[in-house]
Amino acid sequence: MKKNNITSRLSSLTSTFACAAMIIGCGNSQGKLEDDADLEIVYEASVLHKENVSSQLTLPGELEGYYETGIAAKVNGYIKKIRVDIGDRVQEGQLLAELEAPELISQLTSAYSEFQASEAVFLNTRGKLIRLKQTNKTPGAVSPYDMDFAKTSLTSDSLTRLAAKAKYESIKQLSDYLKITAPFDGVITERALAPGAFVGPGEKTGTAILKLKKESKLRLHVAVPEKHLAEISIGDLVKFHVKSFPNEFFQGKITRLSRNLNVMTRSEIIEIEIENKAGKLLPGMYAIASIPIKRKTQSMVVPKSSVVTNMEKQFVIRIKNRNEVTYVDVEKGEDQNENVEVFGDLNPGDTLVNSASDEIRQKTKVKIVVVTRGDGEK
Repeated sequence: MKKNNITSRLSSLTSTFACAAMIIGCGNSQGKLEDDADLEIVYEASVLHKENVSSQLTLPGELEGYYETGIAAKVNGYIKKIRVDIGDRVQEGQLLAELEAPELISQLTSAYSEFQASEAVFLNTRGKLIRLKQTNKTPGAVSPYDMDFAKTSLTSDSLTRLAAKAKYESIKQLSDYLKITAPFDGVITERALAPGAFVGPGEKTGTAILKLKKESKLRLHVAVPEKHLAEISIGDLVKFHVKSFPNEFFQGKITRLSRNLNVMTRSEIIEIEIENKAGKLLPGMYAIASIPIKRKTQSMVVPKSSVVTNMEKQFVIRIKNRNEVTYVDVEKGEDQNENVEVFGDLNPGDTLVNSASDEIRQKTKVKIVVVTRGDGEK
């Protein structure tokens, strides 16, 4: 009976060890499957293709009058009267100011007298020649010398008359400058002098009497960075806003390119022409312009998450031979919402990892699933 009890206990222990071994075995098998599942990471990838790239370039600028000029005197004189003031709108040819110059008026009177005297001498000489010609119809009545002398005198007096007339007209033109008129339509923005002030070329400071700006049409000059110059064309519409009207957008058209690159700023000045007939905008206003940028050819575009930037370089991960990791150095271009333009040794049809990281090592093999961007799995 004692032997049976021992046998029974040995059988029970054997069963216990067997169960424990099975439990341990099952536990090890489950842990191995879980580890294998963790190591087999599947990365989403997409096929590279070219797209049309466009964006908005936001740049500051300052509004300028289409024409801006300082109104100065062309002759020496004293301001007699100023007929306009700051803020006045004027028309082309309108009288703005009057000058007085006694010396110039004296010169004009003298020149007119000289012209009239030379005119009288010329008419007298011409009359003599006419009478000599009539007398010369009688043979021997007039000597050849007298005829030649009369003709020479007429020529000389005619030239003297022309010189006196030119002098008179020249001084008369200068006297016309005593009345200063507007060279174009616009608004008076500054008045620097008052009646009684000496003005003209002889005035050492060269201060303009008035400043006139054409505000019915404005110019906006903007400095565009060198890398965007090929994407801007004459005729492109540009929207902009100013601080005075923060919730309102205005529009202009690119009319001129300076065709000159500033080597200090690496930029080119472009000119935007703006119609301002309502006069809402003013010269000198600070503007923020949105310039449309559009590539003339298609470019490579990838998700922003495809580009890895670290301390050493900037790259994307291309999958070679369906599973081999290859780094390709790139440079970023224009942002396209969730995507970005890139430049590098890439070709349409390349497969790139969508969510790249430098933890995915070069030359390693990974498992990927190719999807179409924005449409789910391909």
